Amino acid sequence: MAIIKNGANGTLSGKAGSVVFVTNGNTTYARGLPKKTSKKPTSEQVVARSRFSIIQKFMSPILPFIRIGFKNYNPSKKAHSNAMSYNLNNGTEKTANGYRVNYEDFRVSKGSPNPITSFMFDLDRKNGTFTLSWEYDANIATQYHQDSSSCQIVLYNAEEMLISNVFANESRNILKHKSQSVELSETQHIGTYHIYVYFYKTNGSNECTDSKYLGTFEWQKIQT
Repeated sequence: MAIIKNGANGTLSGKAGSVVFVTNGNTTYARGLPKKTSKKPTSEQVVARSRFSIIQKFMSPILPFIRIGFKNYNPSKKAHSNAMSYNLNNGTEKTANGYRVNYEDFRVSKGSPNPITSFMFDLDRKNGTFTLSWEYDANIATQYHQDSSSCQIVLYNAEEMLISNVFANESRNILKHKSQSVELSETQHIGTYHIYVYFYKTNGSNECTDSKYLGTFEWQKIQT
């Protein structure tokens, strides 16, 4: 059954007969129900579905950051759709057995150029703190009005792709502060964490920079 949202002039959602109404951003589409088929998928279709599944699973634990990072990439579509489309085309690489995530080219956010030119990070295992320090291109920051943009760091262990395998900073320093810390947890999953950082405006526009991949670090419980 199709449902009209927000009165007679609202959007349709759901199924009406053989037609399904789908809303993506500000646009509503009508499409026919998929026809059942007994044909086996081609090898190309199997690979394409596997690729889609890989990106979807990888994105799932970091969706709160994706929703901010890709909100303005294509305003007519939802952030999740924007991120899926971009990363399917740019965030995977072909292997002998199919596809895998290309961590360096994967984006948590997409927008203006990321101004970071150099960086270093310090892992304080005793106090459970990850601290990132950076230098940035002042010309880019001025051109895109980034100096007061807030820092978002995402530390992601992708071995099991669980939300419990994600660290992120709760307090947020601005770009010109040149430093940001993330509180870690002894109970967090042990293993390799991938580091992503982007900056976004908190003035309501949610304008973001591209996320930047900074490599990995190993996390383990503190030895007592």
